[in-house]
Amino acid sequence: MEAFKNYLKRFPHYKPELIDGILPFLTVENIEIGDYFVRQGSISKRIAFIEKGLLRLFYLNDGKEVTTCFCKENTITCSYKSLITNAPSELSIQAIEPCKLIVFSYDALQELYRKELFWQQVGRLAAENEFINSECHNRFLNDLSATERYKQILENDGELLNRVPLNYLATYLQVAPETLSRIRKKIIGT
Repeated sequence: MEAFKNYLKRFPHYKPELIDGILPFLTVENIEIGDYFVRQGSISKRIAFIEKGLLRLFYLNDGKEVTTCFCKENTITCSYKSLITNAPSELSIQAIEPCKLIVFSYDALQELYRKELFWQQVGRLAAENEFINSECHNRFLNDLSATERYKQILENDGELLNRVPLNYLATYLQVAPETLSRIRKKIIGT
C-alpha cells in the first residue's frame, strides 16, 4: 500500500488523512502470469493501481493480437472506454509478470469524487495522462519505422525490453516476430 500512497502524494492537495477515506474501497488482488484483469468483451467496472508486476493491454484484430500498452509498477490501468461507457471492453488486460494490484470500483471512484475535490483531481489527471499516452502511441506507430520504434524503447525504457516476451513486443511494435529478431540483431547483435 506504500507505493499507492506515494503515487497519491504526487497530486495537488494531497493530505495523509485522505488515505483513510479510500481504504474501505480498496482490495488487493494478486494475479499470475497469463491471468486477466479485463477480458475483451466483458464490461470493465474496476480500476487497478499496479503495485508490483507488468500488464499488457491488447486487442484482437482479425484473430491477431495487437498490444497497445505495457503498464508497470506505480501506474493505474483499466479499460477506460468500457469503464466510462459501461459497454463491453474492446481490449484485454493480461499479466505478463506476477502482479499485485490495488483495485477499486468505478462506483467507489464516483463516491470519492462526490466526497473530496482531491479525488476529482486524481481522476482528471489520470485521464489526461491516459489521453497523452494514447496520442503518443499513435504518433509512435504512424511516424516511426519499426527500427526507430525499437530504438526509442531501447533509449527511453530499455528495462522494459528485459521484462516483455519478444512475441508481445513484436505485437506492440506491430511487426512479425522474425522482423523484430532482425531489428534486434542489427541494433544490439542478439
